[in-house]
Amino acid sequence: MKKTDIERIIKQGSTKQKIKLYFTDIAYFNTVGMYTAELIGSGDTATVNRPEKILTDKERDIIFNSIKEPKDIKYWEELRTWNKAFLMFKPQIKTYRYRFTYLYSLISNYANQRILHKTYEEAINDILSVVEEKKLREKLAKTAITSLKQFDTKIYQEKGFLPFIETPLANSDSKVSIVVEMINEEAKETKEYINTINVFLSKQLPLQPYKIFVKEEEDKIITEVNKCIELITWFDLGKTVKSPLDMPLQTSTKKKVGGGKDKEYERELEIELKNIKIHRWEDIEVKVTDEDIEDIKNAGR
Repeated sequence: MKKTDIERIIKQGSTKQKIKLYFTDIAYFNTVGMYTAELIGSGDTATVNRPEKILTDKERDIIFNSIKEPKDIKYWEELRTWNKAFLMFKPQIKTYRYRFTYLYSLISNYANQRILHKTYEEAINDILSVVEEKKLREKLAKTAITSLKQFDTKIYQEKGFLPFIETPLANSDSKVSIVVEMINEEAKETKEYINTINVFLSKQLPLQPYKIFVKEEEDKIITEVNKCIELITWFDLGKTVKSPLDMPLQTSTKKKVGGGKDKEYERELEIELKNIKIHRWEDIEVKVTDEDIEDIKNAGR
C-alpha cells in the first residue's frame, strides 16, 4: 500500500476507511510481518518490533482514538470478530498444501516402483522371447526368478507357450489408484474450503493481505495437483507399451489365428486409463452455502 494513500486515508478518509486500514495492517502482520517481528524485553514492558508493517505506532493510535460513534464502534467490533474467525481457519489452508506435497511424494514413489518393476520384467522377457529352445528358456526364467526374488517374481506360462517371468507390482495399479482417489477427494474438499474462505473475505473481511495469502496458497496447491497430473500422464504413457506377456511365443508351430488378444488388451488399457485420472483443479465443482459462511462467522463470536 502506498504511503500517500495511507496518509490520505488518515487525514481525509471516513472513520470506516480508517478502521479498515487499521485491520489491513493487522492482516499484513498476520501474513507477512509476523515472520520478521521480534519481541523486545519481557513481562509488562515487552514490546514487539515490526520491521514489516503498513502503519506506524503513531498512525495506529490516531486511528484507534478516532473511533467514537456507535456505528464505527460496531464496524470495529465486526472486523475484530471476523479477523479472529479467519485466523482460526487460516492454518488449515497451509495444512492442505502440505497434504498435497505429501500425496505427490506418495504417488511418485508408487508410480516409480511400478515402472521400475515393469522395466525389469520387460527387459528380461525381451531376452526370453528370443530363446525358443525349451530347456534353455526354462533355465533362464528360473535364474531370473532367483535374481529378482525380492520382487516376488514368479514364472508366467500359459498352456502351449514357453515361460516368461511376472513381477506382481509391475502389473498392479492398486496403490497408485488408491492415492489418485485420495488426491481427488482431497482436492474437492480443499477447493470447497478455499472458496468458502474467499466468499467470507469478500463479504465480511475485505482485507487485501488475507486475499493475497489465500491466493498464493491456492496457487501452490494447484501446482502440486498439476504435478500429480503430469506424473499420472507419464505413468499411463509408460503402460501403453505392450510387453511380451501380451503376445507370448507358442511352443507349437501351429499359427494362432485372430487378433482378439490385441483388441482385448486395448479395451482393458482404455478402461484402466480412464479409472486412473486426477481431476484438474478448474474442473472441480464445489458449492458454497450461507451455512458455510455462518459457520466461519460463529467461530469468531
